[in-house]
Amino acid sequence: MPAFHVDSIQHWQPFEHDGVSYDLGHLDSHEVFFKKEEGKEAIRFVVTYGLHCFTKDDTEQSIPLKYADGRESRFICMERYEASKQLRGMLEKLAGATVYLTQGESFFTLDVMNNESGDVEPFKICMAIFRENRVLRIHVTSAFFARLGEGSPGVPIKKKGFSIFKVAVDTQKKPNGQFPKEIRNRYKK
Repeated sequence: MPAFHVDSIQHWQPFEHDGVSYDLGHLDSHEVFFKKEEGKEAIRFVVTYGLHCFTKDDTEQSIPLKYADGRESRFICMERYEASKQLRGMLEKLAGATVYLTQGESFFTLDVMNNESGDVEPFKICMAIFRENRVLRIHVTSAFFARLGEGSPGVPIKKKGFSIFKVAVDTQKKPNGQFPKEIRNRYKK
């Protein structure tokens, strides 16, 4: 696994429940490249993931096991855990998706098969997109099936959407250090 010069958890430790070990290696940091047109240089992002990609307190799918990232501790949600295995592939489709900007973070939605129910549902991926140490970053703060609010079935998204290429150009113009506290997750030493 490559190590990047970023201030976030880059390798998630597995967890064990009822004698079964669950790997979180699919949430290890990695690079993703987006190419707008042939002959142009690809845009490179370093991607990291947050605790909310596989945890949520008080759901029917939560198990009685908390996972800590050094900032907070939450119950593991098996529905989110199973869906998190698809996150890398979803992020690779970001070049063709519309990114919606909110204060502090961005999101996009895709229709995804829910391994728990077998239904295809809208899946919302919330991310902080910023620059750190001259590197473009995507930190996935949360990822979940959108059942309420914008992007859920029958609820249109009212925000203006942009391409990842526009977001990248705008992000490169911003000064370093403008990102939410959620990206500062790290295990206790």
